[in-house]
Amino acid sequence: MGAAIAILGVAVGCTTGGLSGTLPAVTNPSEAANITLYRDGTLPGWFTTIVVDLNDREIYRVGRNEAFSFAVDPGQYLLVYRIGFNECRKVVWVEPRENVRVRLSPICSV
Repeated sequence: MGAAIAILGVAVGCTTGGLSGTLPAVTNPSEAANITLYRDGTLPGWFTTIVVDLNDREIYRVGRNEAFSFAVDPGQYLLVYRIGFNECRKVVWVEPRENVRVRLSPICSV
C-alpha cells in the first residue's frame, strides 16, 4: 500500500507545471506584449507536462488545465514545445502592447 501511494505521489508530482528557466528580459515595458500559453484538459499526455522553449531556451512546464502569461518585447519568437515524443514548433509574431494566446495541444495542432 505504501509503495502504491509513493508511486502515485511521483506521478502526480510530474504533472505539475511551473517556471523552469529564465524568461526573456523586457527592455521597454511600455511597449511590451503579453504571451499567454494555455493547455486544456485533453486526455493525451494526461500524466506529463508540456515543456516549453522560447528561442531555444526552456522557460516553462505546463500542466493540464494550466495557463501561463509573460511579457516580451515586440518581435518574432520561436516557440517549441515537447510532450512525449511530439515536438511542436510555432513562430509567434507580437506587436507592441498586443495580447497573444497560444493553445498548446499534445498533437501539435496549435
